[in-house]
Amino acid sequence: MTADERTPLLENGITPNLAKTGKAGKAVGVAGAVFGPANRLLLAGFMMSFTLGITQVPIIYVFRLMECDIFYDHNAPFEGPGDRCHRREINAGTATQVSVLGMSTSISGVFNLFICGYLIKIWGPRWAFVSQTVLLGIRVSTQVLGVTVGGRSGEIIFQACQAIGIVGGPRGYQLVLNTAVSELVAAKDRTAVFGRLQGSIMLGTAFGFLLGGVLGDVYNIRRPFEVAFFLYVVTAIYGALFMPTTTKNERDSQQKDSRGISAFFAPIKVIVPHKYRLESGKIIRNYSLIFLALGIFLGVFASGYAPILLQMYATSEFNFGTTENGYLMFGNSAIRGIFLLFMFPKIISAGRIWFNGTTTSTEGREPASECHIPTNPEDFEAAEGGEVPQEPIEAPDLDEEDSGTGFDLFFVRWSLVIDSLVTFFAGFSTDGWQVYLAGFLLPFASGSAPAAKGVMTELCAPSQRRDAISAITLVESTATLLTQGLFGLIFAAFSEVGRPSLTFFCNTAFAVFGFVILFMATMPPENSKRIDEDDSETEVDVEA
Repeated sequence: MTADERTPLLENGITPNLAKTGKAGKAVGVAGAVFGPANRLLLAGFMMSFTLGITQVPIIYVFRLMECDIFYDHNAPFEGPGDRCHRREINAGTATQVSVLGMSTSISGVFNLFICGYLIKIWGPRWAFVSQTVLLGIRVSTQVLGVTVGGRSGEIIFQACQAIGIVGGPRGYQLVLNTAVSELVAAKDRTAVFGRLQGSIMLGTAFGFLLGGVLGDVYNIRRPFEVAFFLYVVTAIYGALFMPTTTKNERDSQQKDSRGISAFFAPIKVIVPHKYRLESGKIIRNYSLIFLALGIFLGVFASGYAPILLQMYATSEFNFGTTENGYLMFGNSAIRGIFLLFMFPKIISAGRIWFNGTTTSTEGREPASECHIPTNPEDFEAAEGGEVPQEPIEAPDLDEEDSGTGFDLFFVRWSLVIDSLVTFFAGFSTDGWQVYLAGFLLPFASGSAPAAKGVMTELCAPSQRRDAISAITLVESTATLLTQGLFGLIFAAFSEVGRPSLTFFCNTAFAVFGFVILFMATMPPENSKRIDEDDSETEVDVEA
């Protein structure tokens, strides 16, 4: 029928073109959702963690073999049945050398955060990710050399070449992905997406652990490192082609503030007290960021060594090999990944609803319908004396960004408690299946890291979001550095006297201390508004 001026522009609410192409449009929409920027970032996290996980289990076994060779170079040859490397001296030496490796890795990771954060501001997430991937590929190629050389020289190659991680390492790629995700999702979904990203990383790590152990047993101990090098090449190509990138306007605005030494050390400046204006107009100072950072530091310090500790303990006490440790770490990481991908977002969503219902109230507030909104020119009142009317000082309404974020802090505290309990009971393990049980239960206490990122980004200004993520990652890296060094030496000392299980109880003590510190971190008062330093120059400063 010929269209005229009376023909409807819409047919049943659908434009003619869309009506004809409904199925095609639906298919495009589904494809856009599946291959959207967020899912591409999750896949990048899975690929990187999968590649890294392939070498994690073999590294511990390689160090045990190299330490075994070193021991028998200076002692009588082994005679008799059984595993010639199953000796207390070799276990203690392996723990010491693995701790040195972990310390060099963590030191490199701390510096890597500053460098990678700076690269993100200059290049954007895509090319910062590619740079981290390429450099990790170079590092794993040196590990192939270390395995080939063996002995003390092989250990030195492993430990010295970890310095490559200063410019490109696992901490850097996680910072890139967390930063990119925080800019792509709605504020109210940010904590849940942080968890999903961490879950995809843990799933990749789980399958990497499994494949690495199998490759080491079926072929030879060098094969996992060779496969990892190939996968780094594939991941770098994927990042260059499919990683989301910022628009030109966003890139230009970010680069304006990314120059100079102040931008390089900006993450350190984030963890400072912030000022808030209450409904009464009073200015208070909130120290929660400091206590949150300290609590997360102690939490990671207490539990960060747990995966390595489980492997070392199972290897020394129950004679686990690469396959057994591969299954152990696969189960631990797979359960953690599934928990963070599917259960954690639902817990955060339901918990925020519960938390809002118990902490907020709308009683006493005037309904919005009572507010008179002028619609005609004669309804507006003339300003007296020619003065410009000023806005009254009142707290903003809760928006979707901060609604229920207090539950995230609640979750951080109690997940640390559960983690400490499982670690405590793991110290009583007397059989291999009990180590497996501890490895399978620990993941259900995870989620504190993504929840802490959600709290940190909420307590900081939107312009500081990138630096806030860098700051919390820096805290975690520093804690990992210290825990791998200190608890590695503690495990070695306890192994010398035949009581390695005592290391679990030391972990538990620090976890309890971190739990107490986290109770000193609180969310800002209800209906308060965060202000900048310039806004409070004439106000009375009251500490809270």
